[in-house]
Amino acid sequence: MINKGQLVRWNDSKGYGFIRVENAEEGCDVFIHMSALQHMARRPLVGDILYFQIETQADAKQRAFSARIEGVESNPETFEDGTEPIKTNDKKALDNQVEPAKSIKGMLYRIAIMLVVLAIASFVYNRVSTPNNSGAYSSSAYISSAVAADEQQISQAFSQQQSGIQVQSTGVVSRLLPDDNKGSRHQRFIITLSSGQTLLIAHNIDLAAKIDSLKVGDRVLFKGEYEYNDRGGVVHWTHHDPKGRHVAGWLKHQGQTYQ
Repeated sequence: MINKGQLVRWNDSKGYGFIRVENAEEGCDVFIHMSALQHMARRPLVGDILYFQIETQADAKQRAFSARIEGVESNPETFEDGTEPIKTNDKKALDNQVEPAKSIKGMLYRIAIMLVVLAIASFVYNRVSTPNNSGAYSSSAYISSAVAADEQQISQAFSQQQSGIQVQSTGVVSRLLPDDNKGSRHQRFIITLSSGQTLLIAHNIDLAAKIDSLKVGDRVLFKGEYEYNDRGGVVHWTHHDPKGRHVAGWLKHQGQTYQ
């Protein structure tokens, strides 16, 4: 059922407010979070007329979802969790990532790295397949093999320009970027994998805690959804999905999990 109402309260810094539903009893305002409007071309303002659906949560409270602002166009180039894809003409965003190879020599260098990674993975796999003197398998070899396999999946997604792939691995922070406060807020930083491939991590801090202590040189483990771009790719959904429609992701830094 589509409802109509007016936004009567809005806290833009926290990204939520309340809608007065048309023809409803006084005092029955409905809660709305920015995530329900992330696809709109602008942020909501008090006084906006909204069309929305209502869901009842486990605590019996009502919440608006699938909302739109009357007279405001939707932004078709926004991911479902509010992350915006990086465009090649977005100079500011592109300059934050490592310049790609622009020659055949650069492409051959990438291929050589992939072959080295595969050779290492094969060597480690052989070590894992053989028990040591105590009859146990080497845990360090197993971890190295898992990382190599994860990076191979990411490298393949990049080379084949795939998106929507669930990935996880580990990398070293090579650059910290300003938070993206347009729409859903995101902590952004670039990590470098052991293969040399770079990834932009876009971590939604409206849905998960921010890594305040993060600095260049730190190692971060991540799990999320990979989206292709020609700078190495973007990983988002590194957090839980309140609607349960995406696999829950996470970031791990210095023994603490952010999800």
